[in-house]
Amino acid sequence: MSVRGSGLVVALLCLLGVSSSCRFDPDLSRFEPCAEDGSCAAGYTCLAEARRCLPDCGAQASCPAEPPADASSDAGPDEDGGVDGGMDGGANAGPLSLVTEVLEPAIELLPYTATLSAQGGTPPYRFRATQSLPQGLKLDGGVLSGTPATPGDFHVAVEVRDDASPPAVVSAGYELRVRPQLRVAGPQNLVDGYQDEPYVETVSTTGGTPPYRFTLEPGSTLPADLALDADGGVSGTPSAQGAHDFWVVVTDSDPQPQTARRRLSLQISAAPLALTIANQSVPDGRVGTAYQYTLRVAGNASVTWKHESGNLPGGIGFDPDTATLVGKPNEPGTFSFKISATGALVAYDEKTYLLTVE
Repeated sequence: MSVRGSGLVVALLCLLGVSSSCRFDPDLSRFEPCAEDGSCAAGYTCLAEARRCLPDCGAQASCPAEPPADASSDAGPDEDGGVDGGMDGGANAGPLSLVTEVLEPAIELLPYTATLSAQGGTPPYRFRATQSLPQGLKLDGGVLSGTPATPGDFHVAVEVRDDASPPAVVSAGYELRVRPQLRVAGPQNLVDGYQDEPYVETVSTTGGTPPYRFTLEPGSTLPADLALDADGGVSGTPSAQGAHDFWVVVTDSDPQPQTARRRLSLQISAAPLALTIANQSVPDGRVGTAYQYTLRVAGNASVTWKHESGNLPGGIGFDPDTATLVGKPNEPGTFSFKISATGALVAYDEKTYLLTVE
């Protein structure tokens, strides 16, 4: 019998005088009053002293249920309908703690998601960052997500609190590494080559973790008698003329390696008779990363180089003695400039280039 049912029996005994030690006056107003002749509905008996019809417990399947107690006083910590933001734990599972120990590295400008998990205490859990997060990231419901804007090593400070009153609070700090995104820098159009003349060019990269390993994507081919080395060098002596497009794949040396690919092109033609600058484009650059690329003329004739017009990226200069673009770019953007080469007599050529810095 329940505690409340036992209380009702004791009350009946007290009213009937069976127990002389009772010291309380139960409230029986919730029961129907007896009829004038002392009768009650089936299953009930009139208690004359109170003029109320009380249930014959046992004559019925059960006594009428007593009014429920205030649900808020008996509801357990898992019955509040809240969402367990921390995922793992439950009430009575020990003290509140953060389960997540480390954050997986991110890559700049690529979507990132990491889930922080808590256990113990009283769910649901509520998370918040206690310091500024890396640009592009937010913490919502225990999920750190977004697109990190810049590479670097960042400290992520968070706290989690449970739903107890007062709440338990646990703080933790994580190191988040945002890696620079790996890219094939090019040049988009490799320096022109000439039939039956030695050819040398280098495909470069930005971002990632050196050293890098270059390969041709399956199905892609270079002009006949040219090969791509693992370090990005393209060399050989082309035996036939023609225009070629091919895909280059580069993989870096990070413990969780990145891979990038890009479609490049290469023109092989007959050696020109007039002075010709052989470079059709220049590689891309990256802010804060050393940059160097040398321009050439067909046949390597002796010429005078000049930066004719246009703006080079900040931090990049043109050395006319070596025909080299060199420096460390300090501003992003796409920059247009014109370079000329002047040879003997009236020999002259000029090219306009676009240099993109990310």
